[in-house]
Amino acid sequence: MNKYRYDPKLDKRDYVTEARELVNSLKGNQLYDMYEIVTKKLKQSNSDVRDRELMSVKKTIEADSRAELHRLKFIINGYKSEMAQTGVPRDGYSKPARKKA
Repeated sequence: MNKYRYDPKLDKRDYVTEARELVNSLKGNQLYDMYEIVTKKLKQSNSDVRDRELMSVKKTIEADSRAELHRLKFIINGYKSEMAQTGVPRDGYSKPARKKA
């Protein structure tokens, strides 16, 4: 054994229970705001402990009966087309330009 070798510490926390307590305290749109924050943070580089915390919160929100699954999928996927993301009303139907006399 090398004296500089890192020995990971045993983690005895119950992440699921902590996440359940957190999610139960949320009301209304706070649930969806928390889900959006968690999904953004999971895309970033985190420590192993932080990733376990975030994943347990995400799974708890997905399993919650108050959460609408289509709304959670929308938070992850967003709009599919580029036109839906950047479109404005003037991009729709307009009269073609006519020759001027």
